[in-house]
Amino acid sequence: MFIFKYALKSISRSLGRNILIGIIVFIIATAACVAMSIQQAAETAAKNRLAEMNISAQLNIDRGYIYTKASQNANTTDMSVLMPEMNSLMKEYSLDLDGMEEYRDIKKSDSDESIVKNFYYNSSISINGSGIEKYDLTSSSQETTSATEATTTEVQKMTDPAGNEVETPTMPQMEQQEPQQMEKNGDFTLTGYDSYAAMEVMADFGSSEDDDKTCKITQGSVFDDNTTDYVCLIEDNLATFNNLSVGDKFSLVNPKNEDETYEFEISGIYKNSSGSSADGTDPANVIITSYKVVKDIEEKSETTNAAASTSSDSDSKTESTTAATTAETTAETTSASGSSDSSSDDDDSNALISQFTGTFVFGSVDDYNQFKEAVKNKAKESGQDEDMYIVTSSDVATFKAGLKPLENLKSFATTFLYLTLAIGAIVLIVISVISIRDRKYEIGALAAMGLKKLRLSMMFMIEVLTVTLVAILIGAVAGSVASVPVTSYLLSAQVEQQQTADSSKQQQPGMPGGNMERPDDGEVDTSKVEYVTADDIGFSVDIFVILKMLAIGVVLAIVSGFTSILFILRYDPKQILANRD
Repeated sequence: MFIFKYALKSISRSLGRNILIGIIVFIIATAACVAMSIQQAAETAAKNRLAEMNISAQLNIDRGYIYTKASQNANTTDMSVLMPEMNSLMKEYSLDLDGMEEYRDIKKSDSDESIVKNFYYNSSISINGSGIEKYDLTSSSQETTSATEATTTEVQKMTDPAGNEVETPTMPQMEQQEPQQMEKNGDFTLTGYDSYAAMEVMADFGSSEDDDKTCKITQGSVFDDNTTDYVCLIEDNLATFNNLSVGDKFSLVNPKNEDETYEFEISGIYKNSSGSSADGTDPANVIITSYKVVKDIEEKSETTNAAASTSSDSDSKTESTTAATTAETTAETTSASGSSDSSSDDDDSNALISQFTGTFVFGSVDDYNQFKEAVKNKAKESGQDEDMYIVTSSDVATFKAGLKPLENLKSFATTFLYLTLAIGAIVLIVISVISIRDRKYEIGALAAMGLKKLRLSMMFMIEVLTVTLVAILIGAVAGSVASVPVTSYLLSAQVEQQQTADSSKQQQPGMPGGNMERPDDGEVDTSKVEYVTADDIGFSVDIFVILKMLAIGVVLAIVSGFTSILFILRYDPKQILANRD
């Protein structure tokens, strides 16, 4: 009991020194409290947002894998050579509806419940129009653009210092290659959805009253789910551009076979507020219909072009029989037969081919992550490369993009916290060493009175711990009050900096040849990124932060007190008293 009473009296006797220690610990505690509140805010904000999310994801062939495999097969990295091979591999490994449904039925590891909450899909065909022109506002400015380009490529006239005219050619501009994608020949994209729910999830469809939706119905109505009638929705700009309205009809044409046409009736008109569609084309040229209609067109196109191929083969055989009557036309017959085979191949390739897309919906990010692992495991079980398919989610990617400023601030706060604790510990150690030297005679006197060194050490430890904990508590209160405005200011600066960086990236041109890097969670829809702000965080200092603060105080007290103990154990009481000045 003596050491407790003596330690408390020593605090009041050495008031100036202990106030200095208290101020240092208070500063450390305040800074640490703000830093830890930022860390806590980042974790809390992520959990809260993820708990409210329904995550939609796509299962696609990894283009990086296809590129690598095509390079190995063709033994080259020349994209002009690789594209046919890549397209062939894409068709070979692409998943159809049956293949997608196998992944839809994957069960959770701990139950018989399906990982996938919902599954939606669509199919798209590249097609031309008859009596309808694609929406393209750039066509009117092409002449001006061409003239400008011609001017920039001509030889510029300059003068030297003497006033003589000299010619200086401009640097040639590099041609930017288009992003690598499947063959696309039509002016329009005809996309068929399996249901209106699929349109809501995959195309962000909604009514005119839904302000947060990308696509809104402005006129008419949506066709019935699974309808086989040739009805469609067209975009508002496309309708205005072609002077079309609800109830009007127009025809779509196979780009490779102009005799193959399909007549559609407009059931509704929608407005798309996005800047571009997934393949980089103008979203105004996307025509929406039922999935069954697209599959019906694909089947009819295959039948039509197969019939044309059969007819071509029959005509070729007739010509060959007639030509065989003379020996002089044998070579011509052989040539005709060869061209008919080529014609047959051409006719087969004229059929419209749809591109299937499936979207999986998950109830939580844990289900999404579990599905990604399940896809890899299923590929292994099937004897395929686990990197063949990749699961991406623009929802998760956009969510993570919104957290990026807060994550950057969290990283900065963590570094600042460690630096503050390190500097604070060093300062406290120095003060403790100076304090022990100043109180050396007091230590010698207490030891001469019979107080053991261990009890002396405990007394100094109690003194330091008391001052430290009081300062920690006061610093925690100050830090909790300061954390909200400080976090708000720093986070606002981070958000502004991130928005500037995102804007700069959007203005930079893409690299030639496309980007073959594997995306983590998919493309980020910058129009939907909602950055976490201070209003989303609120008061972020809770009991866990306070407990951490107390733990920090104990650690600092132990570090500085242990240094004091080392010096106390070194002292000889008799020598201290004998050498007193």
